[in-house]
Amino acid sequence: MKGFRCATIAALVCSAPLCAQTVKDAPLAALLDAGRYAEAERAATARIAARPDDMDGYAALTLSVLSGNDAAHREAALKLLEACAARLPQAATCHYGVGSVLGAQALSQGMLKAMGSVGRVRDALARAVELDPLLYAARNALVQFYLVVPGIAGGSVAKAREVAAAASARQPEHAKLLIALVDIGQKKHEQAEAGLASVRAGDDRELAADVAEVWAQLGFTYLNDKKDAKARAVFERMVLDRPGSPRGHYGLGRVLTDMGQFDQAIAAFERAAALDRTAGLPIDYRAALAYQAKGDRDKARTLLVRFVAASKGSAQNIDDAKKRLVQMAEAV
Repeated sequence: MKGFRCATIAALVCSAPLCAQTVKDAPLAALLDAGRYAEAERAATARIAARPDDMDGYAALTLSVLSGNDAAHREAALKLLEACAARLPQAATCHYGVGSVLGAQALSQGMLKAMGSVGRVRDALARAVELDPLLYAARNALVQFYLVVPGIAGGSVAKAREVAAAASARQPEHAKLLIALVDIGQKKHEQAEAGLASVRAGDDRELAADVAEVWAQLGFTYLNDKKDAKARAVFERMVLDRPGSPRGHYGLGRVLTDMGQFDQAIAAFERAAALDRTAGLPIDYRAALAYQAKGDRDKARTLLVRFVAASKGSAQNIDDAKKRLVQMAEAV
């Protein structure tokens, strides 16, 4: 069950920065781009109530509830999306929404529930791609579905590569990106890096954001594999290409911490913290580890206390932060 990990929800459903191109309406897209997901959800719901065939409304609803962690909101959105898919069976956007939100909802309810919903998630995403081959959000989600789901439940690297390659004729740059994702999934990291470097986003800012996200995925893969030099090169590239994105600075801070360059790591975390869209990045926790490693226990303690109080990190990181605070108190 290795494929079902904390990142699986994002993999199955496609995060908002990766899929914002599914929303064509400028005001709704602006809310999503700004990370104002609660407002986007309310606006989308109101649009759907006024006009039940509003595809931008369904797309924005999908992305907004996926960006939060509220099961009740996901459940309400899923009912609207399922009703749309039943009423408008040719609406690719609604099938995409059903597959993605159902996947997130099932995973949030535990492994057994997730496994029981795998078939419905796959079928909904595949139907969305069949209905609209240019709906990149759905193709992206379907590729990653095949990559992260265990083979016994329908996962298949071969199918993932087939779905990715099928975009080559009409969306060649998007296809390169998806093929790079498959290469990362197969641990063909150098091949993935070459593929990513070849993507030409042009003035497609959504595709450019996609590319940055996948670079980040590759960087963290290198980091987890203890390939610090490669990880550092990836994150330094991200910082140069997208200095306003916190993920590159955060990733660079992570690898610099692992390399023992604590002052540089702290500076990178501070740059990340000063930017927008830092939700989901445990910057305080990682910066605290760097401070603790360099011997500044007071600063480390302050950041760990703030991190635990916010209670917005992973359970593993929060538990570790609490243990470190206890150890610091005992060492006084």
